[in-house]
This record gives sequence, structure tokens and C-alpha cells, in this order.
Amino acid sequence: MMQMAASIIVSLFLFCCSFTSTEAKDTCEAYAPVGGSFVVPLQHKLQTLDNLRWKHNKTKIFHRLSNETRSGKPDDINRNGSLRLTNLKRSSEGLYIPEVFNTNGEPLLNGKGLYLCILDPVPKPGLQIECVLPNVKFTCIPGKTAYDTLEWFQNDKPLSEENEKTVLRVASEVPHYSFKCKISNRVSSMNSESLIQNCMGSSESIFPKELFGLDFRIMASILASLGGLALLLIIILFVCCIRAIKEKQKQVKEEEELRLGWTNSEGQHQHRHQPPKRHHHCHGQTGPRQHRSRQHREPRYQRSKPQARPRSDTQDSQAMGPDKHAPPCPKPRKTAIPAQRM
Repeated sequence: MMQMAASIIVSLFLFCCSFTSTEAKDTCEAYAPVGGSFVVPLQHKLQTLDNLRWKHNKTKIFHRLSNETRSGKPDDINRNGSLRLTNLKRSSEGLYIPEVFNTNGEPLLNGKGLYLCILDPVPKPGLQIECVLPNVKFTCIPGKTAYDTLEWFQNDKPLSEENEKTVLRVASEVPHYSFKCKISNRVSSMNSESLIQNCMGSSESIFPKELFGLDFRIMASILASLGGLALLLIIILFVCCIRAIKEKQKQVKEEEELRLGWTNSEGQHQHRHQPPKRHHHCHGQTGPRQHRSRQHREPRYQRSKPQARPRSDTQDSQAMGPDKHAPPCPKPRKTAIPAQRM
């Protein structure tokens, strides 16, 4: 029984805590961002000598008595008595209660106050484009900060039917369209960068669907194949022309070498069959031997003497033999003109 009673008490306590937290969350009457500022209004026409006090969750943060500041700073309130809050933090969240008394200490205002909630401002969201042909997918990336609403814009015009993180469109239907997303909470809002989708599907609207009665892609592939074949034929023709020119040059060179060989062989043949000229050199004389008829001519007055028969060159060479020198050549005789007798 004791254990059952303890469990019931714990359950009631947790239920009360959850109900209290839910009620506190639902009682936010105003919102302000972290690091921002906020003014809590005073629902009373304040007089100069009135006694003014401000409390934050039962903690006195400001007190002015007869134009004399007792707690806080004079700049913490405006002239009408409203409370000025700056550089807000998470701890600044709570209930702000004003109290106004006259000079006699009688209460003039005993309001319930204002519950202020402090929230983080939303960061700038990111935007991602993914091509899922034939569609294009846009994804908004809000970050880790909580947000309340998400909106989409196409060419800066809101898409009221879209409030999810992703948007799917047919790429060919939105060529060169800009998209962006916007996230907001109660204290701030931020837009993403505007992006233009550049998927391959968007290029279909630029080119015609048909060419010469056939599908554009099929015709493009056929024309590309024909162009490649024509280029290959041109390359083959160019290579054949170069080879023909080289063969012609080689043939001309071989003919020139063959003609030059024939000329050299004919010259050597003529030089080989030409009989060498024989010159008989006399001993002691380097010049050619003079003709025998002129060399052995004698003057008239010696013609009566008997002369020896001249021997031929062959007989002289046989008589001398191979190891004997040739006889000295006779020197030409000086013929003197006989003097006339008186």
C-alpha cells in the first residue's frame, strides 16, 4: 500500500509539473530575441511624485520614490514609466510586474504584469539544388535553431502551397527561374540566397524537339557520327598523299643513283681498254726521245761514211735485258755551215 501511494504521489507531481510548464509556455505574451531589446509598457498615467516599482519574477529591479531613484538606473525607464530592457539574455525571460503608489502609500496600480519570452534569432538558411531528371529538387536547410514557418519564393513571388523543406519541379518548366526559401519565428526571419537551376533538363526547351522529322538527340548523334567518319576519311587521304610524295621522292633518288653508277662504270671500262702509251727514256734524259730520222741526220759532208743500221726499240730492249739500263741518248750535233771557198 505504501509503494502504491508513493507511485501515485510521484505521478501527480509529474503531471502538475508538465501542466505548469505547458501553462507557462502558453502564457508568453511578448517575445524578444537574444541580444535584442524590449520595452515593457506601463498601463497607467504616471504622475511626477508617484512611487514606481518594477519586479522581475518577484525580484525588485527598479524603484523610484518622489523623483528619486532608489534602485536601478534612471535610464531603465522612459518618461511615461515603461520599463526599458536591453541586451536580453535567456535569463531575462519571465514575468515583469509594475507597482504604482501615491505619496500616501496607497496603491494606484496592481497589474498582473507581462510575461516575456526570449528566443534565439533564426540563422540564414541554406539552399541546395539536386538534378533528378526530368525534375529538379530544391532543399531548404534551416539549421539547428527552431523555426515556426517556412516559405518558398519563385522569382520573388511566394508559393503559398509550399511549406515543406523540399520543393520538386519539372526542370523544363522552370528554365532560368530563381528559387529561395525563408524561415521565421516570433522574433526574426531570414531569407536564403536566390539560386537558378541549371539542370540538363532545362536545356531541352532551348533546342527543338525534332530535326529533319526525327528526334533531335537521334539526329544529333547521326550528324556527329557522319562528321567523325568524314574526319577519318580526310586523315586517311592526307596520310596516303604524304606516303605517295615520299615514294616519288625515293624513286627519283634511286634513279639518280643508278644513273650516276652507270656513268662511273662506263668511265672505268673505257680507261681499262685504252692501251698505255710507251715512252722510251734515254739514260740521262728525262724528256721524250726525238724522232730517229731527225736525231741521226748527219751533215752532207759526212754522208759518204757508212752508217750502221739502226736497231728497233724491241731489239734494244731484248739486247739490254730486263736488268740493264738503256744506253745514253746521243746528244744532238751542232751543224756548222761550211765556209765557202774562195
